[in-house]
Amino acid sequence: MSSQSVARSPLLEGTGGEMIGEFFGTMVLILFGDGVVATAFLFEPFATEWIVVIIGWGLAVMLGIYVCGAISGAHLNPAVTLALAVRGKLAWNKVLFYWLAQVLGAFVAAAILYFVYQGAINHLIGTANIADAAKGAGFVFYTHPQSFIGTFGAFGDEFVGTALLVGLIFAIVDGRNQPVQSNLNPLIIGFLIVAIGASFGRNTGYAINPARDFGPRLWIAIVSGGQSLSVNNFYFWVPIVAPLAGGVVGAYIYDFTLGRVLQAKMLMKSGTAVTEGVDVREPSVE
Repeated sequence: MSSQSVARSPLLEGTGGEMIGEFFGTMVLILFGDGVVATAFLFEPFATEWIVVIIGWGLAVMLGIYVCGAISGAHLNPAVTLALAVRGKLAWNKVLFYWLAQVLGAFVAAAILYFVYQGAINHLIGTANIADAAKGAGFVFYTHPQSFIGTFGAFGDEFVGTALLVGLIFAIVDGRNQPVQSNLNPLIIGFLIVAIGASFGRNTGYAINPARDFGPRLWIAIVSGGQSLSVNNFYFWVPIVAPLAGGVVGAYIYDFTLGRVLQAKMLMKSGTAVTEGVDVREPSVE
């Protein structure tokens, strides 16, 4: 039998394929993440609903990374994309394309969830606007601060949470620093999301990801007459700006502290190490 040559596509091999990966990875992330919030709060809530939420989001991130890890590196988060670009680990000309794919993936996921849970949403809110801060169900789709948390506190919570996220991702995937095998990276990063949610989640709902918040918020803006953008005193900008800033700071802190120590100690894989999985890494930018 003669072998058939595989048709090659420059679009799919390059940034276009990576955009497709980020789109579907982020869509899976939001489907599972916002889906667990809907399950926990739209119906009779159980006493341990926050435990369900943080575990659900951890699994959501894990599954999103498995979807497109080998295609785009599975950023799934504009803050991660920006941090990698700032540190020279991603070409700058890809940043806006990744951001677009991530926000679109979250937007489409929110639309799917809206129709899947429309009956439960209507049962909960009655005739109220879905984005109403007191009677609506916008919390299923996007984050908001507790009533006793001011803007500074909310910004700080998102900033610190994202700095921890990006800094620890850098530590987890650093081949010099007791790395897990590549096929377990998504699981460990999922545990990281659970830890951040358990320790820093309740103040704001821990967006720690501009696409995770803004994509669904855009969908709800369509069905709420734009109210999702003005609710909580136009809070929408906080889960965009704070994670972007926090992610960059987390990346710098790791690279210029622990990263420098690892470099100085010249820690590489030991001679007896057996590599059973290899991470897919972005080529260095020349």
